[in-house]
Amino acid sequence: MLKIFKRYLKYYKKEVIFGPMFKLLEAIFELLVPLIMADIVDNGIKANNTAYVWKMGGVLLIIAVVGLCTTLVCQALAAKASQGVGTRLRNDCFMVINSFSFQELDEYGVSTLLTRINNDVNQLQLGVAMLIRLVIRAPFLVIGATVMAALISWKIALIFVFSSIIVGVVVLLIMRKTVPLNKVVQKNLESTTTITKENLSGIRVVKAFNHQNEEKQRFDNEVNVLKKNAIFVGLISAFLNPVSTIVINVAIIVVLYLSSNYVYDGLMSQGDVTALFNYLNQILVAVMVVCNLIVIFAKASACGSRVYEILQKKSSITDGKFDSYGDGDNIFEFKNVSFQYKTASKPTLNNMTFTIKENEFIGVVGGTGSGKSTLMAVMSRYYDATSGEVYYCGRNIKDYKLSFIHKSIGAVLQKASLANQTIKENLLWGNKEATDDDLNKALKIAQAYDFVYKSSEGLNREIYQGGKNLSGGERQRLCIARALVKNPKVLILDDSLSALDFKTDLMLRSELHKLKMTTIMITERISSIKNADKIIVLDNGNIISIGTHDKLLSECSLYKEIYDSQAKEDYDEKQSV
Repeated sequence: MLKIFKRYLKYYKKEVIFGPMFKLLEAIFELLVPLIMADIVDNGIKANNTAYVWKMGGVLLIIAVVGLCTTLVCQALAAKASQGVGTRLRNDCFMVINSFSFQELDEYGVSTLLTRINNDVNQLQLGVAMLIRLVIRAPFLVIGATVMAALISWKIALIFVFSSIIVGVVVLLIMRKTVPLNKVVQKNLESTTTITKENLSGIRVVKAFNHQNEEKQRFDNEVNVLKKNAIFVGLISAFLNPVSTIVINVAIIVVLYLSSNYVYDGLMSQGDVTALFNYLNQILVAVMVVCNLIVIFAKASACGSRVYEILQKKSSITDGKFDSYGDGDNIFEFKNVSFQYKTASKPTLNNMTFTIKENEFIGVVGGTGSGKSTLMAVMSRYYDATSGEVYYCGRNIKDYKLSFIHKSIGAVLQKASLANQTIKENLLWGNKEATDDDLNKALKIAQAYDFVYKSSEGLNREIYQGGKNLSGGERQRLCIARALVKNPKVLILDDSLSALDFKTDLMLRSELHKLKMTTIMITERISSIKNADKIIVLDNGNIISIGTHDKLLSECSLYKEIYDSQAKEDYDEKQSV
């Protein structure tokens, strides 16, 4: 938390300096009030001087108005600084998260990142506001009230000091206990967010399988854990107020007892007793504020460490220096490449060696879990190979700038993802400078032109979040069109035709074959890659065989087995129709 405050409050030096100063000024006025009240009692009420009471009452009113004005200024400065820090912090977190490779995204998970960039930053914002508004004021009131009491009677002031020390010890003990517990609560909140996200994104599946009650029970279980831990932290924090109140009230009783004796002996006036009583009440209020601050800063401290962890996290993939292609005939060259996920017990890709030449149409086929999608991710440099080397257009892929790689490679992932924007805005992700003619050309190749212009809105049709108002096939075709708008050197389709019917699949592949670009099609449907220049067969992360369709049918038993099973399924389907 302190590192974050130091890093971001430098942009708001004026607010951090002048905000507490105005609050300090208000606290000084507040410390003068008991003295004026004592003066009113001794020189006004006791002397039956009504005019003096009205006069000093006017002074109290002026102090109240000025104090209100200083407080409002401080509140405005605190709001500006806290919201500013929150905005900068979220922007920086968002930029860091966007720099992450797939490996860091896998490590944290979406729910964790959402909780940290929203809930945790909110707690830090609140911490900044309280830092400016109350961190100086509350301790100053405690110290100031004690000093003012000492000017009246140093012996009674010792009671103030002793009670403040007891409260301070209680605060430290409770803070040591609550800071780690608040981290646990935030972890529980992440788990709750994960379940919520899963249910909202998969609500149609939940309803389709009539799984609402089970998901509700799952959510209730997680929320109950969160509630249990939050209540436990709350119970510990709740000790602050009653303990502080008891200590201060005992101090008030002792002060009243001693003061009564001093008044009886003529060593102190009734006004002095009133002032001491008011100063003790001010300490009580200030201590309550400090107690609340401790709770706030305990949460902010836990959240700060979690947010700072994100800010300090570096992507495992570093940028290269080249933004131009090297020399060589090969588009891709894999040399003994292996890859293993951090949490996996064994490699997903094993010792792969192969080459892909320019303008070749490559098919990649294999069963579920054979490593097809991971191969695509390594090609696109979403992950770096664990061992071995990947060469792209004559250079080690690590030597290129990431922006250059992602601009020259058009990758369409398994899950068709579209933003809550118009079709045109989604397509322009591929190339901001693309004209409507460029967009329409890409739509025609992707077999999406007809359904886009079937609507009167055309390119201006709004897409719901995640493309919920489109069919699976329509989403896939738009994603392919978006990749084509980039006019990439390499097009990688990761099972991106799975939702298309056979006719549309055939027409799309026919258009892709006409393009002068290297196309890599990852699929489980052999009919989609029968005419490929080269087919790579994967099994459990290993390359079983590489060759044309006819060659693989005669030489690769796994490929023939997959082909035969799919041919039988197609035949059975036609017979049933």
